Amino acid sequence: MPLILSAIVPASFKAPTKRSLQQFFHSGLVKVSGSQEEALLWTSAQVKLSPYIMIQAFLQGTFPMPKVDNNKIFVWYDPDPRAIIPVADFKIRNDVMRCLKKNRLQELDKRFEIKMNTNFEQTVINCSKSRGNKGNTWITDEYIKVMLELHKMGIAHSFETYQNGALVGGVFGVALNGYFITLSLFRTVDNASKVAFCYLLTKLKEDGFKLHLTGDADSWFAQFGAVNVTKNDFRQELISAITAPVTFSPGVPDLVI
Repeated sequence: MPLILSAIVPASFKAPTKRSLQQFFHSGLVKVSGSQEEALLWTSAQVKLSPYIMIQAFLQGTFPMPKVDNNKIFVWYDPDPRAIIPVADFKIRNDVMRCLKKNRLQELDKRFEIKMNTNFEQTVINCSKSRGNKGNTWITDEYIKVMLELHKMGIAHSFETYQNGALVGGVFGVALNGYFITLSLFRTVDNASKVAFCYLLTKLKEDGFKLHLTGDADSWFAQFGAVNVTKNDFRQELISAITAPVTFSPGVPDLVI
């Protein structure tokens, strides 16, 4: 919040005047938004998206979504309930297992190959492409730019599915200590995103991640054991996860099939 308000108040003002104006704006934003937390999210949404702003949002359990009518303004998506996949209890379900076994029996040119962080940029770009009749995508050019910066920092990661050397599916997300946020997936071949996501979940379990946030538990993620939890329960788990000394290790895990 101080950094954001500093950007609003001209640097040429004397220190006492600058502090008074910052306090004035801060007080007004808290009253308008209803709380200190909401004020922070509101002000963040009015400034240019950056790695700092993105991480700040993730650490509060939210993530930015551009407004449909103005994709330069971001609003923080903060639903209740939240969908998570319990990492420690993750097991490959029968339908996914059948898919993995079938893949191993495929001819070489049809078989999936899984890689990690090999082509992060193209994975995000492919996820940004609108699907079906949807003309808009929440993964804007500005969002992609920030994700690439987070990737260079070792915070954002991708699992990618290749078939005969071509990128045909993948998933990307952000790791903050023991907390992982899956942001989007794509596929151009059936089951390509499902297989990549299964490898990601296996890695999170092997590395000891504590909390994994996904999309709606009543959607595609249900086949991987996604469940809904209240926002309050999610926030409690989030505190433990982001303070856990967990590292997103290099290398693709070996699946026992």
